[in-house]
Amino acid sequence: MFLTSGAMTALIAGSAAQAQTSQASSVARNASADAEATSTSEQDILVVGLRKSVKEAVERKRKSKQIVDSVVAEDAGKLPDNNVIEALARVTGVQISRSRGEGSGLTIRGLSDVQTTVNGNNANQGEGRSINLADVPAELIKAIDVYKTRSPDQVEGGVGGSVNIELRRPLDLKEGLTVAGSVRGVYSDNPKKVSPFASLLVSKRMDTNIGQIGFLLNGSFQKNYYRETFVSSEGIDNFCCSGDANSPLGLLPAAYKDLASPYRVNYGLDQGRNKKKALSASVQWKPNDNLEFVLEGSYINSQNNNQYDGLYLAIREGVLSNITTLPDGKTLVSATVGPRAAGQRPPAGFTSQAYDSNSDFYSTNFETTWRSGIATVHASAQYSWSKNDAFNVELLPIVPGATTATVDLVSDRFAGGGPFITFPGVDLTNINNYIVDRYQDRRYASKNKEFSSQLDIELALSDSGLLRRFKTGVRFMDRLPSNSYGYRDGYPRQSVVVNGVTTRVGTPLSAFPGADAAGPVSALVPGAEALSWVHIPGRVLIANVTANRQYIVANDPANAALWSTDEPPSDRGQVYRASENSFAFYGLVDYGFKLGFPVDGQIGARVINTFGSASSTNFAYGPLTDNPTISAGRGRANYVDILPTLTATIHFTNKFQLRLSRTTNIQRADFYNLRPSAIIDQFRIPTYVYTGNPKIKPSTAIKYDASLEYYLPDGVISLAGFINNQDGLLFYYDRPANLAAYGINEDGFISSLYNAGKGKNVGVEANLQTFFRFLPGVLRNFGIGLNGTWIPTATQKYPYADEEDNDVPGANDVTGLSKYTGNATLFYETPSFSTRVSYNYRSRFRNDVNYRNPIYSSFTQSTSRLDAAINYTPVKFITFSLEGTNLLRNNDKVYYGIDKLLPQGGRLQPRTVQLSARFRY
Repeated sequence: MFLTSGAMTALIAGSAAQAQTSQASSVARNASADAEATSTSEQDILVVGLRKSVKEAVERKRKSKQIVDSVVAEDAGKLPDNNVIEALARVTGVQISRSRGEGSGLTIRGLSDVQTTVNGNNANQGEGRSINLADVPAELIKAIDVYKTRSPDQVEGGVGGSVNIELRRPLDLKEGLTVAGSVRGVYSDNPKKVSPFASLLVSKRMDTNIGQIGFLLNGSFQKNYYRETFVSSEGIDNFCCSGDANSPLGLLPAAYKDLASPYRVNYGLDQGRNKKKALSASVQWKPNDNLEFVLEGSYINSQNNNQYDGLYLAIREGVLSNITTLPDGKTLVSATVGPRAAGQRPPAGFTSQAYDSNSDFYSTNFETTWRSGIATVHASAQYSWSKNDAFNVELLPIVPGATTATVDLVSDRFAGGGPFITFPGVDLTNINNYIVDRYQDRRYASKNKEFSSQLDIELALSDSGLLRRFKTGVRFMDRLPSNSYGYRDGYPRQSVVVNGVTTRVGTPLSAFPGADAAGPVSALVPGAEALSWVHIPGRVLIANVTANRQYIVANDPANAALWSTDEPPSDRGQVYRASENSFAFYGLVDYGFKLGFPVDGQIGARVINTFGSASSTNFAYGPLTDNPTISAGRGRANYVDILPTLTATIHFTNKFQLRLSRTTNIQRADFYNLRPSAIIDQFRIPTYVYTGNPKIKPSTAIKYDASLEYYLPDGVISLAGFINNQDGLLFYYDRPANLAAYGINEDGFISSLYNAGKGKNVGVEANLQTFFRFLPGVLRNFGIGLNGTWIPTATQKYPYADEEDNDVPGANDVTGLSKYTGNATLFYETPSFSTRVSYNYRSRFRNDVNYRNPIYSSFTQSTSRLDAAINYTPVKFITFSLEGTNLLRNNDKVYYGIDKLLPQGGRLQPRTVQLSARFRY
């Protein structure tokens, strides 16, 4: 939660009045000023907390040229939820996903390509195109805006939309000293631990003989414990390969040659902790009303210590017997899975993993604003840098005494059904029944350095003429990302003598470093018969990493040299360096006229030239070479995008308006897929080339929006419709092609990411948010929030699909998109007491694309969630809160097929209760 917080804080790097987002900033600050100025309502209801935040969010929506919805903090250090994603769960048109006990991802109107900005500035980390909003601590946030359309002065990116986080600055706060903070403990019923949270904000605003000066320091700390159990299957497909009698397909009974089965079934436990720290500082100086300077910076650190334990069975790698299927006769339901040859073992085993990661993000920002007469000039510059490191170790034991494994893919041991594995005749609780099949480690690192600067000039032309405002600006960005990755496998074996013959056999698990800490582990899925096995805990593997490496050197001579170094060697096909630059220019005009009703709007365009280069390594493997052929991979790209904008708002009254817009946006590919690395595999027939694609161009989206809005004294009723046409969508697939460009004069396949396919989303949103100030007595302290989104048309044309695939239900559904989303919130608030109960629902959505067998694509079933909060303010400077989440204990349930053809599995989501105290002075 603090990763972005600091990032955001650092990303404070952009000021709400900043160059690329001065319009958004202006809306935010005007709304804030209006809300602050109104301390009481017409009926003497104090405007505080929830009511104040709702009122300001509504003002942001009403005054914006774009279609936007907002969440505003109730006061310093208080958003209505624990992180940004969870706070956005109740915003109209936003759909979120959850993992590891918190909100982890979001879509806007069903599209997952969402841009993140902080105070209007691009926020990027590592090799990605965004920051992780789940890492943004709520305590650092003033407001969050969800832009569903864009204006030319906003930074381009995100075909789904944009999420802008506004951080606090000292001159936003009251005169004098402001101190605010919070302490919080969150108890999760899984892992039955309390996660601590703490934050502190100190700000000083002064009037001096050189103008207004403000200083702000804000810090946040979190240690979040999580534990989730799960069952799942993956990769459902037909058996392979025709023409090979010893292949899995060749060993199937004749009646089941077209059998479809998951490749692998998993059953396990995912647990650990996230520790996040964030610190930001800001200095503001306003010598007079015409001049302002801001200098700010931030640091964010995120550490994740994860442990994963699982049991797996690779069904399609074994020989099947006792087969049962669905009534279709070709979808596997259950089977006994044995080895493919005598003396071998079934393709099953266990995994113990530990994953440690560390992320550092630094950001600085300087900006200045000058106003004189009709002109405003804004200039700013930002510099950020980041480093992400991750290290993973994995131990893979097996039980050689197992002659078969059984799998039931529709076991009733799990609510909703799911796969279950057993090993007949084997005691899995005895460590002496295990040997170590394999041990591996991986190292990942990415870095990013980014500089951007912008200049905006704004002219106020008229208050009532046709042309109201002119604004133009330029922005330059220089970004230097890099990535490295390495891994290695070790196969520790011991020598034994049998009948005078020395044989290498697997190392007993009991002899591996850390075995003295081995013990039972189980995925305790409610409703399931506990299946326990023995593991060496991941934390122990990490603690013994040097001893593990030395053990591999001593017991795996073939790989001893590989393991002689502390770090695994780099996989040069995964290592790359890149440089990306962009130069953007925009111009816009705000206009207004009267045609029966007052009409105002905006017309303009943004032009961006993006250019850059990247370097990596090519590898060619083949049966005629003992070693791969290695060569340098280099790529360059240069392209121009033009993004026009046209908006109009018809004001029927000062409370009732119709907003119309036509806007365009783009989404660039991530740097990993842009790398110029090719792996040429001539062992496959025909030859396959696995490659990055430096020539990928951004996906584009043309959006048509209409929003009918009626503004209440402290609320809004709105009805919106939208059409989102996408082109050049990015898909990874195997494309038939001639391979001459890779030095091979034959046809084969190129596996890469391509610009291909079109998409279309058509939907309707409705929103009602208000307090019942017109009712008598205590009833006027109540308020409600109701919203819903219906997306009846949401398709993506997959370029690799066969024509007959179009007849499969859900074949062209957009991944991650729910057709229906709804939220209902009931508020009650007085100056000393408030409560909130919120219900969230989202319908089924598609998880992935099974382009070989679209009928087996994965779908998560509908989910719902009930949260509640009670706040008590005995004195004005302190508030105590009791909050509960996931009170109905909703869990994810996943199926193959839009009509629940076959259970895929599920994941247990925790229920939490938290106590907190917030103070402010």
